[in-house]
Amino acid sequence: LAALQAIPRDLYEAAAIDGAGAVRRFTSITLPFLAPTIAITVLLRTVWIANFADLIIVMTSGGPADRTQIVASYIFTQAFRALDFGYASAIALVLLIL
Repeated sequence: LAALQAIPRDLYEAAAIDGAGAVRRFTSITLPFLAPTIAITVLLRTVWIANFADLIIVMTSGGPADRTQIVASYIFTQAFRALDFGYASAIALVLLIL
């Protein structure tokens, strides 16, 4: 919310005067201003999720019937224990998108 409030309103007014629609204003003004915030948020969220994988693997190894696994530990299990790197890469890509 703070990043949105930091965008100067003059830019939106100038774009509206020039005839830019809502989608064009979003892609030309809002998205470029929010790009650094989005990048940092994605990076921190990825690191935060990945930090739980080692704890789960060390403490329970996935537990009985893999009930205590999170996505990050499941990726590790598929990649390095089942040696299914393609499947693990696909799951990691989905995790990155989320």
